[in-house]
Amino acid sequence: MSTYRSACPYDCPDGCSLLVETQGDRVCAVTGDPANPYTQGRVCGKMRHLPQAVNSPHRILTPLRRTGEKGEGKFAPISWAEAVEEISVRWKELIARYGAETILPCSYAGTMGAVQRHGGDGFFHALGAAELVRTLCSSGKSAGWERVMGTSCDLSPWDVAHSDLILVWSSDLLSTRIHLVPFLRQARDRGAKVVLIDVYANLTEMFAHQTLLVKPGSDGALALSLLQVLDAEGLTDQAYLAAHTTGWEELRATLGRWTPEATQSITGLEPEAVRALARDYGRAKAPCIILGSGFSRSGNGGEATRAIAALPAAVGAWGKQGGGTYGVCSSPNLVDKSLMKRPDLAGPGRQQVNINQIGPALLGEGVKTPIHSLYVYHCNPASVLSDQNGVLRGLERQDLFTVVHERYMTDTAKYADIILPAPYMVECEDLYTPYGYRQIQYVRPVVSPPGEVKSNWEVFSLLARAMGIEDPHFQRGAGELCREMVAGSAALTPGEKERVLAGEPVVLEPPFPLPVETADGRIHLADPAPITWYPPHGGPEPFQLVCAPVMQTLNSSFNEIPDLQEMRGERTVRMNQSDAARLGLRAGERVVCSNDLGRMEGALALDRAVAPGTVVVQGVYPGANAVNSLTHPRLSDLGAATTLNDNTVEVRRA
Repeated sequence: MSTYRSACPYDCPDGCSLLVETQGDRVCAVTGDPANPYTQGRVCGKMRHLPQAVNSPHRILTPLRRTGEKGEGKFAPISWAEAVEEISVRWKELIARYGAETILPCSYAGTMGAVQRHGGDGFFHALGAAELVRTLCSSGKSAGWERVMGTSCDLSPWDVAHSDLILVWSSDLLSTRIHLVPFLRQARDRGAKVVLIDVYANLTEMFAHQTLLVKPGSDGALALSLLQVLDAEGLTDQAYLAAHTTGWEELRATLGRWTPEATQSITGLEPEAVRALARDYGRAKAPCIILGSGFSRSGNGGEATRAIAALPAAVGAWGKQGGGTYGVCSSPNLVDKSLMKRPDLAGPGRQQVNINQIGPALLGEGVKTPIHSLYVYHCNPASVLSDQNGVLRGLERQDLFTVVHERYMTDTAKYADIILPAPYMVECEDLYTPYGYRQIQYVRPVVSPPGEVKSNWEVFSLLARAMGIEDPHFQRGAGELCREMVAGSAALTPGEKERVLAGEPVVLEPPFPLPVETADGRIHLADPAPITWYPPHGGPEPFQLVCAPVMQTLNSSFNEIPDLQEMRGERTVRMNQSDAARLGLRAGERVVCSNDLGRMEGALALDRAVAPGTVVVQGVYPGANAVNSLTHPRLSDLGAATTLNDNTVEVRRA
């Protein structure tokens, strides 16, 4: 038995450092590496079950060519030479007929490694393909934050332990930020009050002193109402506002319309509950907001983020140890990933397709050049993108040449013309910089790739040669590229660079106080206009649909692990008890959620801890008629981001 260092590649802010036990080329166990001072040797249940996926007999181990109808999942093995030739021949034919923009890459966050995630960017830039606008997760939140804070980073997770009031706002910590929980507990042990603000009482409630259930899409109105009370009751830090912000007086002049009484119908909260929260926040020595992303996946998500981002500035929280926010931009760019993205190879004026609108794009809507080829890597659009039915109709097109680089037969892979076998992180080389704190780790493969599995970077190197792309960049190895990024880092000392290349998890301390990274060094509260609230997209149906995380999966990742699926159980629809009683529905019954896009079925779970008028569906389940069959491809106000939590549904007995 041998033990090697590795790191988690998944779309999680924690970026766990791992120890992988192997027997020959078989992965036997994955545990946490205690050398990481943040993750401290702890890993989530998903990662502990990873050996079941790595060693699965259901993995794709050779290139495959479709032999049945699209969606049937019938394929026959072919060689890599045959696969690369077929892809290159088809692409050359399509480029000659339609231009390179008829080819669309589709990727997101199935791996967060600098090489394997971003290596395709340079290739598709050199090819001249259409550009994918990747705004699927928290781009609305990021855009709102940047309006106020520029490129500023917020707190590191261990700073949270120094707060005396913690607002866990739209975040399920046990599902999405499990390593933050010990620091939350430390703060509680020191006397901090913890308040959960969400549309449903997620598992974080067990650590909270108070839970406030708000209506979906109302978070910005709540933040403005808190600002109104802070201002009206003299709880703002005028000295901090004068020294560190612009636009406060302009914003202040608008706050009269956002009293707790005026926002009660929007948020669903009693005015005194809002006033009490504002007083707690204004009187706290170091208030902290742990900010999730669910609230921002709405038509007003960017503006809501602006409103929440204004709160720490209003009370001068950034000048106090443990005060501010955590969860927006906690990690700066420790290495320059442009080496992999190669923006210098991108031609001007290329066709752009927003990832949230791939369904319409594949059906010819909103594109200047029709899409005739889709290349999918570390992404499963049929399961996770909005308007599932539209995506599937696009994938069914007989004139769409689809290539999927994947580890197992996903919903998307079933529609591929060519499938290429992909690795797990224990089988390839990469550099990881998680977005939840200042950490970096270089990892090497700990087992050999099984069968004919090849990494993203290996495939793009093969395709570059086949397509006649002569740039020597595509002939470099992943390890060489990792070492160059580390060597060029301005954030790391020479000693830290040596540790990184030795495979150690290197964690950096943030500065205090945190610098404000805007052009003028000030927090902007009215740029380009004072922060406001406006209704989200909504819809005519009576219930707001919220797509929530679950502990056993990460989007569609880990759906390939049977034990986790058994633990997760069947899909449920969580509804407030009063809503169910009004509809004559009972717990455990099969119900159908539907709107103009589609329908989804699940078992009804009754819950007082769901805001009235709301239904909550947790997790991404494989197959048709999934929760994303109910989500519109509309975009947010800022950041052209997803609005998957801004949809309405009917609910009826199945």
